[in-house]
Amino acid sequence: MKHEILAFDKQTEQLAFSIEIPADQIDKLAEVMAWSEPEDAIYEYDLSPEQISHLENMTGRVFSSPAYIFQLSCSV
Repeated sequence: MKHEILAFDKQTEQLAFSIEIPADQIDKLAEVMAWSEPEDAIYEYDLSPEQISHLENMTGRVFSSPAYIFQLSCSV
């Protein structure tokens, strides 16, 4: 399972960039996303500013911007 943060341009709705979350961070990701069931990890989610802040810390990258809509995506 691969999780990515997707950033969509608010004006064009085009994918601007993505950031892969390392597989060894799945436990931290589950905590940030407040997942209660294993299958919760397979869905796509809109990210809140608080979740984005935690994900920036997890990935070591600063990406938050008001120009983008952020979502968490999972591919199997």
